[in-house]
Amino acid sequence: MSAVTKQVQLLLLPEDEAHVFRAVRAAYPEVKLLADVPWGSADRPPARESVQDCGASASIWNPAVHPRLQVDVRSNGAIFGPGIGPVVQWMRSLEKEPGVLDSGRWAASFDKEKDPEMAKFVSGLWRILNRLTTNRILRAAGPGASSPGAAPERRFRVGEKAVEWALEGKLTLRSGGLYLRPEDA
Repeated sequence: MSAVTKQVQLLLLPEDEAHVFRAVRAAYPEVKLLADVPWGSADRPPARESVQDCGASASIWNPAVHPRLQVDVRSNGAIFGPGIGPVVQWMRSLEKEPGVLDSGRWAASFDKEKDPEMAKFVSGLWRILNRLTTNRILRAAGPGASSPGAAPERRFRVGEKAVEWALEGKLTLRSGGLYLRPEDA
């Protein structure tokens, strides 16, 4: 069995999200963003033009790889598509408090042998994300750009605008109780 689960933590402002998705669309013009809302019907997924239009979470769907998605019809009749598997889950970074960006993530789960096209698509998405973001950040002793850095923290991908705002002191980067700051601060 060659099942793989892949995930990456994200710190992206809306401008960073748009930049990343434009690059994804340039590489994969057929890709669609799906909102995590009930579908109108089993053959009509809730496609949106931007991740911001999707709410707190979205799915990245490549119909060239999986033309049809399995749906779940709930007991109340609501229809939902998959949250992971034939799609890549995108939990958005959000400012739950003004000036504090909480981390989001991308997650993918697939079988490399049974679904090599999905494996190739996911690998391509990660290459795009890695090219457009940095992981040059530090765990910080507290909030703010002036907080001393404790150690390098490489599990996060941070967008250009999020780095810029963090360096200017306009934004605190956080994942749960973990504070982060760009290495250049």
